[in-house]
Amino acid sequence: KSAIRHFEIEWGGFLPAKADSVAKYLADHAGVLAINTLKQRLAALAQWHLEQGFPDPTKTPIVRKVIKGIQTLHPAQEKRAKPFQLEQLKQVVSWLEQGIDAARLKGNTPDELRHTRDRALLLLGFWRGFRGDELTRLNVEHVEVIPNEGMVCYFPQTKGDRQLKGSNFKAPLLSQLCPVTAYVEWVELAQLSSGSVFRSIGKAGTIGSSGLHPDSLIPLLRTLFTYAGIESPMKYSGHSLRRGF
Repeated sequence: KSAIRHFEIEWGGFLPAKADSVAKYLADHAGVLAINTLKQRLAALAQWHLEQGFPDPTKTPIVRKVIKGIQTLHPAQEKRAKPFQLEQLKQVVSWLEQGIDAARLKGNTPDELRHTRDRALLLLGFWRGFRGDELTRLNVEHVEVIPNEGMVCYFPQTKGDRQLKGSNFKAPLLSQLCPVTAYVEWVELAQLSSGSVFRSIGKAGTIGSSGLHPDSLIPLLRTLFTYAGIESPMKYSGHSLRRGF
């Protein structure tokens, strides 16, 4: 809808569109919009025409020639998340575990909860290569812990699951840096039996009722990496755990 609105209202195009009009639309936004964005706009225009029963103007030679020319003149520079490495994982988990021990000694429940949650989030995210939004959507009732073996995480829908069949992901029981042990300790400490696994924690130790917002994950990780002494923490994103894995 936003793509159609941009073409018709913001740019002033007419629908159904002619191939020349689509080509001019692309040319006017070359170097302004990323090539992937332009391709998404083309896909939306194509879908609109097919749904309305009109010929698809985006598959014509002139449109293909223009999009190819834009790719040549304005090559895309792919932005990739910096991968999080195993040695860095050890460093951050060590810092978190020191924080957990110190919080227990002081009776600081909020800090104990926060560090225990972050350890579970970090280890599970790394060893399963989860995307940031998957971590925030994981529910307790969709996690099965198998004693002396590992755990299975179920998602009703994932990015590659076009038919909405749901997907299972297994995480192993490890002798160190174990995602299963970290998960169990977090769920038991927070007394979670259903709903989101990873939630916000207030200053008084109050645990939120819903999951972390996906947009909060990057600031959370960068803050964590900063405190743990990871070099250049701002270069990491929610996709860094997946890339490291």
